[in-house]
Amino acid sequence: MERSYYQRGRLRTVEQIEDVAPVQSSAAGVRWEALGPEVDAAALGMPEDCLEAFHRAGWVFVRPTLGTTRLVAEPRADGTAPPAGVLVRRQDGRYGIVTRRLVVQLLQEIPEEDAAAVLAELDLDEVGRLRFAPNLFEVDATAYPDALDASVALHDDPRVSLAEPSFQEHVPGRAAPADPRYREQWQWSNTGQTGGTPGADVAAEASWERTRGAGVRVAVIDNGFLTTHEDLRDGVLGTSGYFTDPGPAPGGRPRFVPGTAGMPSGDHGTFCAGMVGARQGNDRGGSGAAPECGLVLLACLPDQVGDQTTLARAVACAADPSSEVPGADPGPGADIVVCSLGPNDAAWELATVLDLALASVARGARGGAGMAVFWAASNGRNVDVLEDEVVSHPDVVAVVRSTHDDLEDHAARGPAVELIAPGVDVLSTGGDGGYHVATGTSFAAPCAAGCAALALAVNPGLTGAQLRAVLRQSAAKIGGASYDDAGHDDDYGYGRVSAAAAVQAAAALLPAPVREMS
Repeated sequence: MERSYYQRGRLRTVEQIEDVAPVQSSAAGVRWEALGPEVDAAALGMPEDCLEAFHRAGWVFVRPTLGTTRLVAEPRADGTAPPAGVLVRRQDGRYGIVTRRLVVQLLQEIPEEDAAAVLAELDLDEVGRLRFAPNLFEVDATAYPDALDASVALHDDPRVSLAEPSFQEHVPGRAAPADPRYREQWQWSNTGQTGGTPGADVAAEASWERTRGAGVRVAVIDNGFLTTHEDLRDGVLGTSGYFTDPGPAPGGRPRFVPGTAGMPSGDHGTFCAGMVGARQGNDRGGSGAAPECGLVLLACLPDQVGDQTTLARAVACAADPSSEVPGADPGPGADIVVCSLGPNDAAWELATVLDLALASVARGARGGAGMAVFWAASNGRNVDVLEDEVVSHPDVVAVVRSTHDDLEDHAARGPAVELIAPGVDVLSTGGDGGYHVATGTSFAAPCAAGCAALALAVNPGLTGAQLRAVLRQSAAKIGGASYDDAGHDDDYGYGRVSAAAAVQAAAALLPAPVREMS
């Protein structure tokens, strides 16, 4: 059934969804179950996320009965509007619930002291005055069937300058992507959807209101990647490449092959890359932490066997492509590097060649600004992080994993643990082209690196050391741990990464604008 109302001076129409009654389930003295059977999303034709939002706000949709009709038609004992309404679909396809609530503005010429009397004459019950405009009120039109009828009836009254229904509608955050698997990714926005604690996430949505990482290049070093994955391919940069297997011949050396043609695939690397930069808003899968960053995917150590020399070459290549491709422009080097390779028993000796590579990029990359290097600490239960000389390197940000309840998950521990990030039962891209849920510090590290990319995107002038400090200082103190005077705990590091807080902290370090002298 088509209904009319006025908005911004124009007569508009909506479709009333018949044989459906929205009822506030939390209304005192009302048992909606007695008012009729509940209607599901499919029958309503309403998107699931919209229906879930209405449910969270206390609304349910029932097939109306006589009891429902009486509830809608009659004011409550205290004179306020009934806890029910009508469901409408607007011309833009969005759904709304119409009650008897309106916003009404009386003519400015009417003295403020007379406004209440005029509202009473119009059979409108004042709910509250809106003081940002003259004679503007929220009202309940209890003498009218609903706010749509009241809007039309009041439009021609010479004392009224506007009378618009207050639709109850789903108004999601613009930064919450509609990708089909996104709602499963508690790491970005934890509403308790996986049984965890709401808010135990990196607050990605708040940061996405400001940036999604455009302009920042993140290098992911792993064994292999499905670079054609539907949720990654649009973000993969041409400076990606891979090291070949030297084969059994004596004296063989891995050769670097620029580009992605022939790159070995791998589930682990693909998952890590998705945690950093899976694309957003493409109606596929979920999202990465920095869905608009550039991905430099570097595959090395085929079959998880190789030497630290090759690993060092990959680190250096991330910072400067010309280190492996003679004559290449060093300019498109990555801004951040993350690696999740390493043994799970934490006993890993650092070769000098990798030590030199790490120190070199931390200080010399990005034209001397240096890059932040993130590395997954061991998954070994409570092993000593210092036994791993790679992740405990002074130029490496060692990351362990947190659960959807903001608790550490028995990974490596010790003074070199720097950050904790979601890495338990997280969803990301898979090497088979699909999407999977997995657990590991391997996935916490790229989560942290992606959040760092967001911070760097709002302040590209940050040095690698400054970016690292921003991540530390903005981390959330979770887990009820006893952080020391420096803000550190052996299990939680300096706290759980917070993308929103890191972005805010990075922005606060922007230089003040120079004022021109007149």
